[in-house]
Amino acid sequence: MTHPLVSFLAFQVCWFACVGGAARGLPWIGPLTVAAFVAAHLWSTPRGRLRAAQAWLLGLTGAIGYVADSLLVISGVLRFPPQAALGGPAALWMVALWMVQAATFSGAMSWMAGRFTVGAVFGAIGGPLAYLAGERMGAAFLGPTHAVAIGVVAVEWGLAMPLLLWIERRARSGLSTARLETPGPLVS
Repeated sequence: MTHPLVSFLAFQVCWFACVGGAARGLPWIGPLTVAAFVAAHLWSTPRGRLRAAQAWLLGLTGAIGYVADSLLVISGVLRFPPQAALGGPAALWMVALWMVQAATFSGAMSWMAGRFTVGAVFGAIGGPLAYLAGERMGAAFLGPTHAVAIGVVAVEWGLAMPLLLWIERRARSGLSTARLETPGPLVS
């Protein structure tokens, strides 16, 4: 789903399914919604190396998100109310959000491709805002104080966003290299 508007709307639907579902005691709604979106995203991606690169990007982003948010939970910066907990230490719906974020790199966030400084600023501002919105909806708690939590989340996303953009760029450049080295079409 590379059309920017479709990608943006899908991200919004997935975000509200994850956060709203968790806040209402249905933390599994978000991951199911994200799984449907990821399946549609991969299905709409041409078969072959491009689809494999997208699947790799999404899986690696999910793993990075799990580790990063688990560190927030272990350090006490992020907590989940009982109705929002699913998995642990990081909630499964939080990991799903990381994957949706990566899926938007070829659509709604394609303007950020290769712009690592912009990605760092975007992540440092957008990350805390998203976590604060999740807290306001009742899906998570930030602590020990908001100032500390916002600072830590800003650092997390200020580092994560350029890293994810770099990983996405490497996946794309690997495809370009493969195209040059291998005769025939890139997609099968």
